Amino acid sequence: MRTIDPSTQENRKRRLLQAVIYHYVRTGKPVGSHIIVDKYNFGMSSATVRNLLVSLEKEGFLIQPHTSAGRIPTDKGYRFYVDSLLDVQSIAATEEEKIRRECGARTKELEDLMISTSHMLSSLSHYTGLVLSPRFDKSILRRLQLIPLGGNQVLVVVVSQTGLIRHRVVSLSHSISADRLGMMSHLLNERLAGLPLAEVRTQILHHIEAIQQEEEQSLMLAKELARSAFDLHASESQVYVDGGENIFSFPDTSDDYQQMTGLLRIIEEKSLLTSVLEKAMKKDGLSVRIGAENTQPELRGISLVSSTYKMGDNTLGVLGILGPRRMEYGRMIALVEGVTRIVNQMLEKMNRYE
Repeated sequence: MRTIDPSTQENRKRRLLQAVIYHYVRTGKPVGSHIIVDKYNFGMSSATVRNLLVSLEKEGFLIQPHTSAGRIPTDKGYRFYVDSLLDVQSIAATEEEKIRRECGARTKELEDLMISTSHMLSSLSHYTGLVLSPRFDKSILRRLQLIPLGGNQVLVVVVSQTGLIRHRVVSLSHSISADRLGMMSHLLNERLAGLPLAEVRTQILHHIEAIQQEEEQSLMLAKELARSAFDLHASESQVYVDGGENIFSFPDTSDDYQQMTGLLRIIEEKSLLTSVLEKAMKKDGLSVRIGAENTQPELRGISLVSSTYKMGDNTLGVLGILGPRRMEYGRMIALVEGVTRIVNQMLEKMNRYE
């Protein structure tokens, strides 16, 4: 009886497993030994292929849904497949140009960039696009504007270095003239721009007191700014979702009522999704979580492909795609990496122009 070298045997199993997963992702149908022999030229007999498939099943890479059916990958099998993607596809030049054009037309406000990015991820993947915005309390103050609204109300506009904008209307006990507000905006920007927003909140009262210590109305405004406009306790990241309805067409979950209900809950309750994305943000760069690798129970039937985006060396947020476990990982990874690259460039551009 011919003995096969162990390394040759392992190499055969790896190639066979890649072929099974590739075919299953493409067709959605369990893969039998005859398909491997007919469509993939491995030079192995049907008996050899069957024995290797049994071995892969025992090792937890494949399962057989029914006794007479072919085999489908487990989460362990998908993990092997993702880790072995040596040649990740590139997104088409036309797709990259489309993303760049969409983003480029909306670089005035960060929120628009977040919205268009989640939309592009969803429309190009046909799954659910996600973007977690930068946290406001971690941002640096770029500009503060005080705008009179009439009566005793003032609109406070806070712009962070990353382009985040917060609007707050504060009500004062007395009115302040537009000229006076303009002067105070100028002085505050001179003294506070470039500081972390958390520090601005503690220093703004001190600076206004120092500027106009004798004027009661300045002190009154300072107290309102510190209390309301710079209330950082309510500054959690925003999560932008597009294509949530696509979960109904996910092949792994569309027939499972319980999983669908859980997925809808995750997408509807933004706090849960924010928590998931903030955990993904702890890993710098690209991350692929497959099925049971997701710690959130509702996500264990699907996969999350995500990547952190940056300005310079500072990680600001995370974007990605929620999709079925049976997805074209090579293309989805390329899409997420391509969009991340473009968002990074757009943020740098916004930073230069501000």
